[in-house]
Amino acid sequence: MRGRLNVEEGAVARDERLARRVSREGVEPVEAPVPAEEPLAIEINGRTIAVLMRTPGDEKALALGYCLSEGLLRSLDEVLLLHHCGTGEEELPGAEGPLVGRNRVRLLVTTEAEAALPEAPARWVFSGCAGVDVAALGADLAVGRQDLRVAPQVLWDLVPAVVRAQDAYRATGGIHAAALADETGALVALAEDVGRHNAVDKVIGAAALARRSGAILVATGRASSDIVAKAARARIPVVASFSSSTSLAVRLAEAAGITLAGYLRRNRFTVYTHAERVVAA
Repeated sequence: MRGRLNVEEGAVARDERLARRVSREGVEPVEAPVPAEEPLAIEINGRTIAVLMRTPGDEKALALGYCLSEGLLRSLDEVLLLHHCGTGEEELPGAEGPLVGRNRVRLLVTTEAEAALPEAPARWVFSGCAGVDVAALGADLAVGRQDLRVAPQVLWDLVPAVVRAQDAYRATGGIHAAALADETGALVALAEDVGRHNAVDKVIGAAALARRSGAILVATGRASSDIVAKAARARIPVVASFSSSTSLAVRLAEAAGITLAGYLRRNRFTVYTHAERVVAA
C-alpha cells in the first residue's frame, strides 16, 4: 500500500502506511506508522566498503561507529574527512535504480589507515543480521578496565532512561535502541534504528565524534556474539541487554573480559560473565 515518508529534523524517519486493522469488530482502514529502512553506503577513500540497511538519521555516527566496531578504523584520529552526501540521485553498487545521495557517507582516512583496510569487496549488511569472524577475534579484543565497578542500581536506572528516550519506538514499534553510559549511569549517547547492530554502531560513532567514552552499552535487542564483538573493539567493558544473550556471546565476553548481562529490568538482571565488576554480584 502507498504511504508517505515523514522525515522531521532531528527525528528518526518513519513511513506512514495505509493499512487495514482486523479485529473481532471487523476491518477498518488505518494509517500505520512503520520505521523507515533505507540502504547507506559507506565509502573510505573512494572505495565502498559496506552497504548497511538502516533507519535514516545519524548517518555520520553510524558510518564512523561501523568502521570502529568492525575494526576497519582504530580511532577518530585516523579520519581526515567525514562527509554525509547531499540529496542528489546517484547509483550504489549492486542496487537496482537510483538511490538518493543522503544514502552515502564518505570518509577520507590517513594513508596508514587505508593500507590496513581488508581487500574484501563491499558487503551488504541487512538490518536484522550482521556477520562476525570468530576466528579473527583474539587477545586484541581484551577490553581491560578490570578495576571498574558498577552498582546494580546504575543498571536498573538505565532501563527507564532508555525507555523514556525511545521516541521512534513509541511512534512505530518494531525498532531497537542502544545507549552508551559512563560508570555512574550518565548517558553519553542514545540511538534508535530498525537494526540492533546499527543502533549500537550509532552510539559508538556518536561518542567518538564527541570524543567521549562509555563504560556501559545497553541494547534493547539480544546481545549476540557480534554485538559483544563490537563492544570489545570499542573497548566497552559492560554490555547489558533487555533481551537474552547467546552461548557464543557468553564465551566471547568471557574471553574478551566483558561483563555481560541479560534480561535487564528495573529491578533485576542476569550476569553471565565477569560478575566481579557488579558491586553486589
